[in-house]
Amino acid sequence: MTTRRAGERHVVIIGAGITGLAAAAHLVQHEPTISVTVLEQSERVGGVIHASPFAGLDSVDESADAFLVRSPSALELTSLVGLGNDLVHPATGEAYIWHDELHDIPVNTVLGVPASFGSIWSTPLFSPRAKVRASLEPLLPRRRGRTSASLGGAIRARFGNEVLERVVDPLVGGIYATDTDSFSVHGMPQLDELLAGRRSLMSGAREMLATRRESGPVFAAPRAGMSALVSSTADFVRSRGASLLTNSRVNSIRRDGDRYVVVGDANDVVADATIVTSPAKHSAPILNALSGDAAAMLEQREHASIVMVTLAVSRAQWPEWLNGSGYLVTKPRQTAITAASFASNKWAHLRGADGAMILRISLGRDGMPMHHHDDETLVKLALADLNWHLDLDLQPHAHRVTRWIDSFPQYRPGHEAHVSQLDQVLANDAPGVVLAGASYRGIGIPACVADGRRAARVIAERLDRKSTRLNSSHSSVSRMP
Repeated sequence: MTTRRAGERHVVIIGAGITGLAAAAHLVQHEPTISVTVLEQSERVGGVIHASPFAGLDSVDESADAFLVRSPSALELTSLVGLGNDLVHPATGEAYIWHDELHDIPVNTVLGVPASFGSIWSTPLFSPRAKVRASLEPLLPRRRGRTSASLGGAIRARFGNEVLERVVDPLVGGIYATDTDSFSVHGMPQLDELLAGRRSLMSGAREMLATRRESGPVFAAPRAGMSALVSSTADFVRSRGASLLTNSRVNSIRRDGDRYVVVGDANDVVADATIVTSPAKHSAPILNALSGDAAAMLEQREHASIVMVTLAVSRAQWPEWLNGSGYLVTKPRQTAITAASFASNKWAHLRGADGAMILRISLGRDGMPMHHHDDETLVKLALADLNWHLDLDLQPHAHRVTRWIDSFPQYRPGHEAHVSQLDQVLANDAPGVVLAGASYRGIGIPACVADGRRAARVIAERLDRKSTRLNSSHSSVSRMP
């Protein structure tokens, strides 16, 4: 068991994904009197953000390849760790939806929600009957307050089935590996904001777009890929004195008076407070000794698995007309692929050896697992769908398969209330332990960065209050006759 120096406040962060690293970065920057230890069970940092060499390139992302600029937290972190001047933006914003053939994503929409009648009537994605149904949305009774229904149910009630299944569901499902009929309205902040408004969704989407016309690029990434963000953040926290230990599995946390003992395979670490950033289901056994109720709630959380197949094809095989950034597949037409990114079109600097085209193919989602297949089968399934969708005969000369098992938290209806209850239970049973990460208050890199910072602030405030109480108690004792 490690010892603690007298008077030192020590915070242990479990997990060195982007949430844990962001929490550590906040503490080392703003709380110099707190020492920080980050424990990561794997041999690397980054969690589900990872990259590796591929097709002659030094680094090709195996998961997320960008972050949303509109939410400032990730952009602020890149600046803090020295990457602010090394960001690039997608070379094209044009993307498609595949429903029997490729279709342009309808114009003037917010994650598929039409902002005008033109958004509905100008696309061949919708049948005439569906266009009439969707056009009735502004005439429907105004909504009152927030809803706890599924996102799919809420959108279907306003616009009908085809707007949901052919645009909203592939866009949201492609981001979160989810089925919107089982996904909370609060899981997608932009749509949650629209659904919480008192006006129609169409008018709300129109107003939202109007405020963003001059906002600049939507996405950004370090030129070296998203893994550069985690490695640079890890370097930053180490340079400020934090300990970052990989291959350090945590088994449980137990109380030791007013402190906590983080029990690991190799050794135990004493902490004044702990931030747990591992996925909810994985965190359940860690917290069981502290709070059986919180552990039981975490055990109920569900996660989806996806597979990322990366392919390299010669430039000669790629048609010039196919110059968009990729496509999404509507749920009724999905067989294996849910989304395909034409990475070398999307990022101007991403060309393989001899100008090869790099493709990143997502297979599987909530309710449609694919990770149990072997690598050879997965590549065949990806290629069969890709050639079918694009009417091509692509023959890749390089491939890579990455499985992300139980890595995409699923926000079921009622998620927000469940998380609020979980926070309260844990605050009562173990006030020095805080949960953070994609399982709770938002999915995506900016949301995880923001939640890591939030957790760091909560812990710092609790430690400050604890120190104030102790100092007050000591002062009272010293004044006694």
